[in-house]
Amino acid sequence: MKKRMSGMGLTGLGLAASLAVSALTGCSAKTEAKTSADDGVTVVKVGTGNNSAPFCYIDEDGNPIGYDLDVLRELDKRLAEYEFDIQTMDFSTLVVSIDSGSIDMISHQLVKSEARKEKYLFPDEYYCLSPMSLCVRSDSGIAGMGDMAGKAMEQNPSAYEYQMMMAYNEAHPGKEIEIIGVSDQSTADAYKKVSNGQVDAALTYKATYDSVMDDLGITNLSLTDVVMCEDTYMMFARDQAELVAAVSQATKEMKEDGTLGDISKKWFGGEDVFTSYADMVTIVVD
Repeated sequence: MKKRMSGMGLTGLGLAASLAVSALTGCSAKTEAKTSADDGVTVVKVGTGNNSAPFCYIDEDGNPIGYDLDVLRELDKRLAEYEFDIQTMDFSTLVVSIDSGSIDMISHQLVKSEARKEKYLFPDEYYCLSPMSLCVRSDSGIAGMGDMAGKAMEQNPSAYEYQMMMAYNEAHPGKEIEIIGVSDQSTADAYKKVSNGQVDAALTYKATYDSVMDDLGITNLSLTDVVMCEDTYMMFARDQAELVAAVSQATKEMKEDGTLGDISKKWFGGEDVFTSYADMVTIVVD
C-alpha cells in the first residue's frame, strides 16, 4: 500500500546560496535523488517554501501549511505510483536543491518563463492562478495600472514580476511606471513604504494583503481591483518527464472535478480563482 506523504519542515534555512551549495555537498546524484519504496512506489522529493503565506509557510506549531501544501497532498493521494516527500525551505535553497539533484520538483507559485523552460520541465497544466492588485494609499486616486503613469513602485529585479512590469512599460510608451529595484524586502516593509509615501503602490496578492495587514495596524491603505493575473506551475528537474506528465494529468482532473476550486476557496477568502480569472491574460515575458 502506498505510504502517506511526509512533511519535513526545515525552518531556519535562511542561508546564502553559496552556503546552501556547501551544505549540499555529498548529496546523492540526480539519478539517486529518487528512491523506491518496498512496494514499488517511487519516492519523489518535493521542495516548497516556508515563508510565503497563504501559499506555503510554517504555522505556529511548526507545520507546513498553505495552498501549495494542500494541492501537493491531493496530488500525492491521486498518484498511486508516487509518494511525495515534502521539504520546506527558503526559495534560494529550493533553486540550489533542484539544480544539485537533491529534490526532484518545486512547488512555489512559479511562472513558466522562457528562461526557466531552458533549464527545467513544466507540466501543461497550471495549478494556480495568482491575481495581483495594487496596494495604494486610500487617498491616492489610483484604481488601476492606467493611473500609475509616472508613479513609482518597487520590485525585486530577480523576480518575474519585475520583468512583467518592464514588459508593461514597453507596451505603454509615454505612460511608463517608474520601477525601483529592491531585494530582500518583506511584504510588510513594502506596504509601509506605500503608507508613508516613499512609493505610490506595491504589486501584491489579495490573500497576502489580507494576512499581512492584520498585523500591521496601518489604516491608510487599500487594495485595487485585480490588475493582472499570473498562471503558476510546479517546476521539475529535466529528468522527470514521466512525473511531469502524471502531475499534469492529475492537475487537469483536479480542475475539472472542482477540487482545485475548493482548495482555492479555503485559502483565498472563499474565492475560486479558476472561475474568476481563467479568462485573464497575463503579460508574456520572454
